[in-house]
Amino acid sequence: MLADLHIHTVYSDGIYTPEQILDMAEHVGIKALAITDHDNTNAHARTRKYLAEKGYDIKFIPGVEIDTFFGSRDYNVHVLGFYFNADNQLLQEKLAWTGAGRVRRISNIIKKIQDRGYDLTVEDVKKEAKLSMSIGRPHIARVMVRKGYFPSINEVFDTLIGEGKPCYCKQEKLTPQEAVEVIHQAGGIASFAHPSEVGSKKAVDAILAQAKFDAIEVWHPSAQKTHETGLWLKKAKELQLMTSGGSDFHGDPRRYPSELGIFEVKYADVADIINYK
Repeated sequence: MLADLHIHTVYSDGIYTPEQILDMAEHVGIKALAITDHDNTNAHARTRKYLAEKGYDIKFIPGVEIDTFFGSRDYNVHVLGFYFNADNQLLQEKLAWTGAGRVRRISNIIKKIQDRGYDLTVEDVKKEAKLSMSIGRPHIARVMVRKGYFPSINEVFDTLIGEGKPCYCKQEKLTPQEAVEVIHQAGGIASFAHPSEVGSKKAVDAILAQAKFDAIEVWHPSAQKTHETGLWLKKAKELQLMTSGGSDFHGDPRRYPSELGIFEVKYADVADIINYK
């Protein structure tokens, strides 16, 4: 059996609706999934409603992905939360604060892009984001590709908006420990998302020492690409953490995985999280 505990919808920077995600999951045999949109939980109600209507044999795990910064070098660290109370006031306040910071950051990035002579407006990006409650750089990249400025989303990041590139802007964020604490006080569990993307094993160790994670995302496309899946599995065992895994599916045909189910996570490997509640 398959599971996928890291999926994005149109409510953040994904392309598909919750209903479309569930239809695809049913088709490829995914028996447990988590919707983990960036900094918001707006897809949860639609997901539950559609599951009840269709009667799919899929376990839904409420989730969220919170973007954080760590250390003096500002390492980007993502924290996955599962099984929290989405009505928790402090959690929603922190998610709203992070989301507002994201909007300010996107406006600053767009201004820098405009200053370089590109025809791009905030309205262009909002139109691309549609229902999203978490507007992000991928929305900018998609508009730039659609307008013919670049051949691919990766080219936009590599040339303009990736970290260290001329139009990159930082965002106000929580620390990993703060995000973990918010998830815990809302009754949830926290997983260190795609540690391979941090880019420093020393930083990963420091983060794990500071933030009281419950799990680590062992199975992820970035770990597969860097051949580090075994490393994170070993780390989870050393620290007695649960193991999580997901495709980080956004639905973009130019980003791996281009389809749900291509990156496979075995249900048994993440059963501790699936069965947590």
